[in-house]
Amino acid sequence: MILRVASAVMGVLFLVCVALQYNDPDPLQWMAIYGAGALVSLAHARRGRVHPALPIVVAVAAVVWGLYIATHIHGAFEWHHLAESMHAGTPQIEESRESLGLFIVAAWMAVVALSGARAGTSGRVIS
Repeated sequence: MILRVASAVMGVLFLVCVALQYNDPDPLQWMAIYGAGALVSLAHARRGRVHPALPIVVAVAAVVWGLYIATHIHGAFEWHHLAESMHAGTPQIEESRESLGLFIVAAWMAVVALSGARAGTSGRVIS
């Protein structure tokens, strides 16, 4: 029950992330990854399980994309500036935040996938 509530909360948070991408220079790809995370999370919250392949696909996409961004940051990875203000003062801060967001999606999808695998849903697909 706790995991279903957490999935609902994460699903809503991912939907907020989708809405926040509206003003981004490249909104569609960000809306897609956060939207996929939201859909998987909300399906998990509603049903208590999803086929583990769904969150795994989202997690792999988020990790690959996040690693790509993290390894192509011009300058140092700036973790210590991530929460100072909403304004991304440098490209490094924005890229650091972007990769962190992708890693959050991936981490939550891993939790959902593991919960589905432990529940024995490897042969079930959400409909």
